[in-house]
Amino acid sequence: MGDYRTTHGEPMPLTTKARKRRRLLVAAVLLASIAGIVYAGIAIKVQRYITATGYVTTKAYAEVRPAAAGTVANILVHSGETVEKGEILVLLESEEERAALEEAKRRVQKMQVDMQRRKAEIETLLERARISIEEQKRNHRDAINIAKLQLQDAQTKLKRTRELVERGLKAGSALEDDKLKEQLVQAQLSSLLAKDLSIYENLLLRDRSARQAELKGMEQEVNALQDVVKRLEARVRAKEIRAPIAGRVLRYEFVIGELVRPETVLFEIFGGDEQILKLRIAERYATKVAEGQHYSAVLASYAGLQKVYFTGTVQRLRNVIQAEGRKTYRVAYCDFDSQGYTIPPGTTANARIYYGYSCAWFYLFNIDT
Repeated sequence: MGDYRTTHGEPMPLTTKARKRRRLLVAAVLLASIAGIVYAGIAIKVQRYITATGYVTTKAYAEVRPAAAGTVANILVHSGETVEKGEILVLLESEEERAALEEAKRRVQKMQVDMQRRKAEIETLLERARISIEEQKRNHRDAINIAKLQLQDAQTKLKRTRELVERGLKAGSALEDDKLKEQLVQAQLSSLLAKDLSIYENLLLRDRSARQAELKGMEQEVNALQDVVKRLEARVRAKEIRAPIAGRVLRYEFVIGELVRPETVLFEIFGGDEQILKLRIAERYATKVAEGQHYSAVLASYAGLQKVYFTGTVQRLRNVIQAEGRKTYRVAYCDFDSQGYTIPPGTTANARIYYGYSCAWFYLFNIDT
C-alpha cells in the first residue's frame, strides 16, 4: 500500500507497535498507582477511637437512692443547696413503722419494770427464806441442847432411883420407869444429832436457782423485745434518706406522694472542688477501653463554632456492665482539666477515647484488629 497523506496538518496515526507500547505504559502506570494507593493505605497509621457520652462531676460524688421502697412524704433539700454529711434530704412515709416502734418501746419499758419489781420480790423472798432457815437451824441447836440437858437429868434420876432400889427404899417399877425415860431422851437426842442441817442450805440453793432462772427468762424476753426495737428503728431510719457525703445537691424529678424504689436515683451530690469526667461506654466497646488511655471531649457549653477540646486520661473503670432501658454500658472515670473555664457539675460531654492505631484501610472500612 502507499503512504497515508493529509493536507490538514493532523498527526500521523500510531502504528500497531506504538499502540501496544502505550497500552502497556498506561497499564503499568495504573498498576503502579493502585499499588501505591494500597501501600499508602497499609503504611499510613490512623489513630482509632470509640465515642462515649457523659458529664463532668466532682471526685467526691454520690448518688442518693432510697434503701427501701416507700412513698415520699417530705422533700427537705432542693437543687443547688449545700448539705452536710448525714443531713436528711427526703422523708418517706413511716407512720406504721413509728407506731410499731412506739408499741415495742412501751412493751420493753413495761417488761423492764416488771422484771425489776419481780427481782425485788425475789430478793425479799430469798432473804425471808434465809432468815427462816437460820431460825430453824437455831431452833435445832436449841433442841439439841435441851435434849442433852434432859438426858443428863434423866441419867441423874436413873442413878438415884437405882441406889434407892438397891437400898430397898423404892420399888423396882420406879427403876424401870426411869430407865425408859432415859432411853426416850437418848433416842430423841440421837435423832436430833443425826438430822442433816445441810438440807436447809440445799433448799435455799434450789430456791435461789429457780428464782434466777425465772429472772433470766424475763431478761431474755426483754433482750428479744430490744432486738425488735432495734430492727424497727432501722426501718424508721431507712425512711430518712440522708446525704452520704457533704456537697452541692442536684435533685432529680420526683414529687411528694410518689412511690420510689431502691433503683430510683433521687439526688446527686457533688462534693469538693476537684472535678472528673464520667463517661458511658457502650458494652460492645467495653473491652477496648483500659486505664491510661487518652480522651478528647467537647462539652455542650463549648460546642459552638469555636469548639474547646478538653483532654485527659482514663483513671478507673467500673467492673460491671450497667443497663438503662435497652442500653448497656460500662462507666469510665477520667481526670479532667477545666483549663481555667468555669464548668458546673453535670455539664454533658461527647468524647473520643483513643485505644490504638490501625492502617488507613481498616479505619476506612471500620475493621477492628
